[in-house]
Amino acid sequence: MNLQKIPLFGHTFPLEISEKIISHLPLPTVAELMKLDNASITLVARKRYYSNIRLIFDRPPHEDGYSFVDDKVLSMKISEFEALVNSDTFDQLIIEELFIWVKIDIADFTFLHKGVFTKASSIIADAILEFDADQEQWVTFNWDWLPSLPLVQECIREIFVLYPSIDPKVPPFLSSLRKLTFGYDSQYREIDEETASSVVFPPNLQEFVSNIPWGSMTAYANLPSNLQKLDLDSVLEFSVETFNALNLPNLKDLVLQNIPGVTEINELFELPLLLESLKLESLNITNFERQKLPLRLKKLFITKCPLTKFCVDTFPDSLKELSLDKTGLPSSQIRMLKFPPGLVSLLVTTSQLTSLDFVNSLPGSLEILNLRGNSLDRLNKTDEDAATARSLQIKFPESLQKLELSYNKHLFTHYSPRNLIFPPSLKDLDLSEVYLSQVDRLDLPPGLNSLSLSGNLLTSVKRLNLPPGLTSLDLSSNHLVSVEELNIPLALTHLYLRYNRLQRFSKTLPESIQFLDFGYNQLKELVNFHLPVNCTEFEFSINPLQKLQISNACDPNLKLRDLCLSGTDIITLCDISPLPQCLTSLDISNSKINSLSDILLPEGLISLRAYYTKITSLEDVEFPPHLENLTVLSSQISSIANIHFPESLLVLILDDNKIASIDAVQIPPKLKILDFSRNAISTINELQLPESLEMLNLADQECDTLHNRVSTCGNSSESSSVSGKKGLSNLSGLTKLPPKLEHLDLANNSLSEQAIRHLELPVSFMRLFIGDNAFDDYYQWEREIKLTHPELRFNW
Repeated sequence: MNLQKIPLFGHTFPLEISEKIISHLPLPTVAELMKLDNASITLVARKRYYSNIRLIFDRPPHEDGYSFVDDKVLSMKISEFEALVNSDTFDQLIIEELFIWVKIDIADFTFLHKGVFTKASSIIADAILEFDADQEQWVTFNWDWLPSLPLVQECIREIFVLYPSIDPKVPPFLSSLRKLTFGYDSQYREIDEETASSVVFPPNLQEFVSNIPWGSMTAYANLPSNLQKLDLDSVLEFSVETFNALNLPNLKDLVLQNIPGVTEINELFELPLLLESLKLESLNITNFERQKLPLRLKKLFITKCPLTKFCVDTFPDSLKELSLDKTGLPSSQIRMLKFPPGLVSLLVTTSQLTSLDFVNSLPGSLEILNLRGNSLDRLNKTDEDAATARSLQIKFPESLQKLELSYNKHLFTHYSPRNLIFPPSLKDLDLSEVYLSQVDRLDLPPGLNSLSLSGNLLTSVKRLNLPPGLTSLDLSSNHLVSVEELNIPLALTHLYLRYNRLQRFSKTLPESIQFLDFGYNQLKELVNFHLPVNCTEFEFSINPLQKLQISNACDPNLKLRDLCLSGTDIITLCDISPLPQCLTSLDISNSKINSLSDILLPEGLISLRAYYTKITSLEDVEFPPHLENLTVLSSQISSIANIHFPESLLVLILDDNKIASIDAVQIPPKLKILDFSRNAISTINELQLPESLEMLNLADQECDTLHNRVSTCGNSSESSSVSGKKGLSNLSGLTKLPPKLEHLDLANNSLSEQAIRHLELPVSFMRLFIGDNAFDDYYQWEREIKLTHPELRFNW
């Protein structure tokens, strides 16, 4: 691309306009601008390029971080950032946002105290710090990691701490801090019963999130009055009085979750007058009773609460979203509500609704209505009687665009499909899992774009009148034997027929189709099938298919990329020939195919997957020149001695075959993943691995051996002689491990300490699977290895 010919870079625009344009360009393009001869443009481009930087502190071998560029953020290695800060032109830059992610527990994290960060802080507008313990169980966050110099602290705007434990002795927070989050890893969550001392929060803090049982309500007594968002999870000693005492008049967003002390929301609970969003989750609330709510409230969410009474005399006109999810609310409570005239979204899901009569009272402004997972198949004594329900017309709001009634089994036991009056505005309708058995009484709106009828009892679609503009139709998980009478709209892009009983399909599909799913049916053949030219993904798995013939396979306009034929009865590739040359991914797993040499595979194929087949050899296979992933797993291959794999290959998985030797095998030069596990390899006499390799799996070889298996129960002296199918005892031909190797699996073999002693682990190495081998003293060997590789992870 010649950037000089583009007006922006040919001095047509004033510099300030060029700056605005460059600020919206993706960073890879900005990097090209930095190479221009125009000094003004290159300076603007350089400022933009370094305006958003991410630094990641990780475990060895990635302790220097990562270097990559996406459209908006530049990720730099720590050493690269230090070089940038120490460059002569650094003061010309303005770093609008510096994101520092400390992914691991570092005992003494000092970067924020070093001169590099001190110098950089002078041109950093916003610094965001995230400390992530990376699932370490017994670690505590240390506040001493934060910088101590006030001038350096000025740039820090957000701090996120994801640790199972946080030191309760919190120093005075940085005055410039705007957002503070205490997160936790729930897997290792520990409840600290000790009450933390009061925290001195910065005066300008706008958001505070506490998702860790770190202290009682008294710890938050000093929250600043201008706080705008408060999220409290698992707070101890919560009460209405302690909450009201916080006195947060400017609060706009309030989230309370997992707090046993919250059992009722009533007039005593003083909600801030400026509140715009209220979320109550996993609380013990049974009653929500208010005469009125804050006048600016826009969103109210109540979820996972045993709510049985919900009463609001007057909703504010500002309310746009109301969500009542996983509660115990009956229809009688919803029926009494007077919804505000401007309500846009209403969700009453996974609750105890038994009647739809309240729908007729919903405001015309409603655009989204979700009643998923209720009990609309049974009327209770407070609802209308069955005869009334059967004749009752349910008129949905005139502005409704999305309606979900799914997972209301036997919905049409009491309500007739013809009495559901859908507005012309409706675009998305979900009637899945409602046990619908007939479609002739379903009157669909003309503007519908998406329709789901999956999981019903349909045996025919003969009278299903589909709107002309429909783009997505889901008929999966029904009892359909045929869809030949279905009138498919010309605009349809997605057709789902999965999990039916289709025995034949001869319809001509519109060229607009992009995704087609025939999986899990009873189709034995698809002959003279015209594939829509715009179809990119064709799913045909789990059918007794014996023949697939795509009539227009040679059409150069075809866009098919992904073809899945797993779980079929196809015996040879000739039975699916010819294949479109545009195909990039082919899956023939769980089939009866015994050879890949029957046909010329598509030239553009990138991924070929063949799990659980009868393939015995890869000889005479003409691999496509651009193939990157070849997986022939759980098959019958016994030798790969004379196989010429394509140089483009990145992943080669031959797991669970019968390969007895890999000596002198020509491994592709760009390969990153190589898997020979579960074969019959006893010795490696000669194997040259490519420098690009990152993962090597040689586990679970099966050949006659006698070896001592080390106990995995603690005492290294406990071992036993085992005779059987456990192999790979010699790695002498594997003289050098690739420099980028990170993962090596040698588990469940017959290797001794001596057999692997010659292997030099590369700097990049991270994880070794070595359990269940023939070591004399595994634990002694592990201790020796850890002396030179302390960060190495071992897995049995």
